[in-house]
Amino acid sequence: MATVTATETSGPIEVEPKRPYVLVFAILAVVTLVELSVYSLGLPRLETIAILVILATIKASLVVAYYMHLKYDHRLFRVLFTGPLLIASLTLLALMFLFGHLYIKIM
Repeated sequence: MATVTATETSGPIEVEPKRPYVLVFAILAVVTLVELSVYSLGLPRLETIAILVILATIKASLVVAYYMHLKYDHRLFRVLFTGPLLIASLTLLALMFLFGHLYIKIM
């Protein structure tokens, strides 16, 4: 009679590669450096805030997608977590444009 070990009955073990996490970490580090450089550029206060909000949204979306493992879940969950963050950021920027706190010089 053959004996069955626990590894034979438990099925395949999924091992996630470390490369995507290292790549996301590098992207987060680069975005953080960009945030620091934006802050040190000396732009007007509200333009700096708008740029930093956009960069923070990018960073939060990456953290939610990869480190909360939503990248591997159904796409609906990713949209449910990152969608409201994107909508809130765009609403904030639209209100800043609407009430004149953020100016874009065209000429």
